Amino acid sequence: MGSEVVRVTIFGTDFNLRCDGADAETTRRVATYVNSKIAELQELTASRDDMKLAVLSALNIAGELFETKAKYEAEAKKVRDYEEKIKAITVKIDGAKGLGRAAAG
Repeated sequence: MGSEVVRVTIFGTDFNLRCDGADAETTRRVATYVNSKIAELQELTASRDDMKLAVLSALNIAGELFETKAKYEAEAKKVRDYEEKIKAITVKIDGAKGLGRAAAG
């Protein structure tokens, strides 16, 4: 898969972004999301410092990512716990089948 260059505008600045692992549409959606977060923060703070807005937006987005990862890990742990319970029940069922066969034989 080759790389594609996508032109996006974030907070009034144009960027040519290479899409090596992502498709162009995903890159555009991410850029739109970042742009919306910066604009949202600008409205809330009335700040005109572009660097400060960009850094604060990055921190907010990173916070969202960390929260999502934590939720994912919690759900993944539940799945692993259920898998262990299923294995334990399967062992018990298999053991009971063996006992039944031994009693019938």
